[in-house]
Formats: sequence, C-alpha cells, structure tokens
Amino acid sequence: MIARITKHPILALLAGILVSTTCLAQTTQIQVAQQLLDKGEYMQALIKLDSALLRTPENAQIYALQGQAKANLGDCSGAIESWDVYASMDTDNSWKVDGLKADCYIQQGNHEEAIDAISKYLVHDPYNGHFYLMRGHEYYLTSKYARSVQDYSIIIDRKLQGYNTFEVFYKRGLAYAEFGMHKEALSDFDKVVKLYPQFNYGYFYRGSTHWHLEQYKEAIVDFSTAIQLDNKDLHSYFNRGLCYQSEKNYDKALADFSKVIQLDPNFDEAYNQVAMTTYYKGNWVEAEKSFNEYIVKFSGYSHAYYNRAMFYNERKDYKKALLDFDYCIQLNPKDGDAHFQKALILLEMQNQSQACDALKQALKFGNADAKQMIKKTCGQLPGGSN
Repeated sequence: MIARITKHPILALLAGILVSTTCLAQTTQIQVAQQLLDKGEYMQALIKLDSALLRTPENAQIYALQGQAKANLGDCSGAIESWDVYASMDTDNSWKVDGLKADCYIQQGNHEEAIDAISKYLVHDPYNGHFYLMRGHEYYLTSKYARSVQDYSIIIDRKLQGYNTFEVFYKRGLAYAEFGMHKEALSDFDKVVKLYPQFNYGYFYRGSTHWHLEQYKEAIVDFSTAIQLDNKDLHSYFNRGLCYQSEKNYDKALADFSKVIQLDPNFDEAYNQVAMTTYYKGNWVEAEKSFNEYIVKFSGYSHAYYNRAMFYNERKDYKKALLDFDYCIQLNPKDGDAHFQKALILLEMQNQSQACDALKQALKFGNADAKQMIKKTCGQLPGGSN
C-alpha cells in the first residue's frame, strides 16, 4: 500500500529553540540578525552573523542563528556544521540542536540520520508530540512499521496536547496496514472518518483495508464515498474495480477500469485489468484484443508481455505464451517468475532440457518455487548439490 502522507514542514521548530534574549543583547548585530530572521530575510541575516563572528567568535549563539539562516536558505549541510559548532560550545544545551538537525536530515532524505537525531532529542524532551510524529513518519518511510506504530501510539496513549487528532490515527492506520495488522488498521481508519468525514483518503484506505480482509461490499461503499468527495480519484476507481471483479460484477469493474484510463491514459495496470476482466467474462477474443492494445501502448513494459503470456498459457496456446515470456525476459532478464513460468510451459511442451535451464535461471533470480521443481524435474540443483 502506497501511503498518501503530506510532507513534513521543514524547520518548523527553529524559532526561539536555542537563542536566549540575554545572549542576543550582547551585540546590536546579533539583535538585527534575529530581526531579519524573524522577517524571513535570511541572506541579510547571514551576512550580519558572519560579521558578528569576526568580532566575537566565542559566542555560541551566533552559530545557532547562523544554522537557522543557512537551513532556511536550503543549505542544510552548512546548517548542520554550524549547529555542531554550537553544540561543542554550549554542551548543556547541545541536545537541542538534534531537533533542528532532524529537520535538515528529513529535507535531505537522510531518514536514518533523522531518526537518530530525533531519538537523541526525545531523551531530554520525552513528552514532545511533534517529534514522536516526525519519528513515526521516518520509521514508516524506512519500513520500520512496528516502531512507527509505537511512536503514534505514544502520542495517543499519553494524550499529548495538540497531537491526538485524526492525523495520528490516520498515520498509525497506514503503519498497521503495511505491517499486515489489518483489523487494527481498520479500527484507526474508522476513527479517521468519524473525526474528519470530508477526508477522502480516510475512506480510500479504509476501503483498501476492507479489500485486504476480503470484505468487498464494505470496500465498495468506502471507495464510492471517496469518489463522491473527489471524482478524479483514479486510485479509488481502480480499487473499486478490483472489488467488483472479485464479486464477479465484471461490467461494473470494466466501467471503473475504463474511467481510470480516461483520467490517466498512462495507468498501465488499468489496461491489464480491462483485458483480464474481459477474459474472466469468458470473451477470449475481446480479451486478446485488449491484451494486444496493452502491448502496443506499453511495449517497453516487461510485465505487459508477462500478463499476456499468462493469458495465452490459460488458453494452452503455449507457443504464443513462450514467445511472450521470451520478450518479457529480454526486457527484464532478472525476472525470476518469468523464467519459472517459461519452464512450466517448456515442460508442457516436453522440452525438459530447456525447462531445467529456465528453472536454474528462475532459482538464480529468486523464484521461491524453483528449487523444489529442479529437484523434482532435473534431479539435482546447480553446483551438484541435492
């Protein structure tokens, strides 16, 4: 499941976190620099701070402000350097720059560094919901879903002020879903749509969770609500089409997949589902036409050939299926599943030698079923082991 999460605002906590008014009163230049920062005139502030450093290089607060100016100018590497100097000079407050550095690491896409910085900050400020929210999202982005759930749960369980909102339940629901805990995800998405009934993504993800639980009727209701809130939400049309397909309501499924193509002519999987749904309806001639149109439009996509090959395989048209798997492998030589399916067809065609070669390629490229099939069909694994 691909999460729809808004980007975290960078450097949202900079103002006032480090700089005391007592230190700022030491020089007029620092006071002016602070005023310029408050007005968003970061380059002018940086010039003032550079000048102040020439006079009082021992003033740690200058480096704190300098980091703020650089960060807002997009120079996160420079900002981190300035904050590291500040931390070395003011060891009592050095932990505070970890919170600032985390924002920069997030902007740079350095998720592990961001997690480490936030964790260090939270040791000293363990009831700051903002940083649990940040770290939970970073854990999510690095596929550490259990830890993501834990951080969002801390916000909810401790009832941290200002953060026990639909957003926390929404993000925890996403993490639960990715972790495979769909019932827990469903409970959170129930809260999301109750707290914010106009939030179409809440219905989309609750519908997706119903789909995973094979609760197709409930999923269709949620996807339909999401579409009512945003009639251009092609992912809700697509997922609702999958639900209709699972319910064997093929005409409605085709209508939804066709709508997806209308909204986004480059949504390749929708073309595949049109062909597959037509095949499920029993109209093999039209299904083949749809697969051919799919191939013409996405001739460079290996999985387009893979899907048509599977269609031909179902029809026992092994020569055409084999040709498509060869095209698929030509485009993506490391597709272990394509090698495996090719091997099965070669076995149907009584070509054991080539089938074994294909199975060895399937094993090499990670197909989970190839090893047992090699033992059964070819007698021994590559390298002579049994």
